[in-house]
Amino acid sequence: MTWPTKKLGERIFNEDAVCHAFYKNYIAKDSETFFKFLHNMSFKTPKGWDYWCAPEVDVIEVKKDKTIIAYELKGARKYKDNSTNKNWPGFYDGLGQALAYLDLPKIVENSKFRPMGGAFDFVYLVHARPEAKFEEYERKIFDLLPIGFIIALPDGKFVKVHEAQPNPLRDEETRRHFLDNLHTLEKHSVSSKIFRKINQKGEAYFSDI
Repeated sequence: MTWPTKKLGERIFNEDAVCHAFYKNYIAKDSETFFKFLHNMSFKTPKGWDYWCAPEVDVIEVKKDKTIIAYELKGARKYKDNSTNKNWPGFYDGLGQALAYLDLPKIVENSKFRPMGGAFDFVYLVHARPEAKFEEYERKIFDLLPIGFIIALPDGKFVKVHEAQPNPLRDEETRRHFLDNLHTLEKHSVSSKIFRKINQKGEAYFSDI
């Protein structure tokens, strides 16, 4: 389903605004959080291995109990570049990306991927929507998948409408490796340039509410 186009002036609840609110209003305060993670390659300090994610993982939350959760975020987009109308994400937007998260991150050694599963315990798809409505046909599809679903509302509130199931592709060795090397994700942490840019854009959106 594609939600109706709606006029919102210049204020678009885009992915950065969703991410800003998600960290501020949903992620546990005692969690470690990382944003827009693609890889941790470093030519200055080579490790002999690297993480690689395709697609890029929007948000990774490592809870105090070491549960690892990955979130794929989808915000509203302008209908056209020269228009103030906007489109909400369609039902399937980001679903393929969220499914790919189940087998991430890949560990690369000697230019080859280790033949193992992913590190994340749970995966969620987060959609910006004008209201906390989850249709029955959507529920039927998600009942077949391990992916959970969270609705992001334009006022910065979040509603979990479908619980994620344990990741069937999780590999315990990959998971331990990831937890032991969180320090290599510092360029994606809350103190990173990446997060500062997200915060700046998110604050601009919410300052007009």
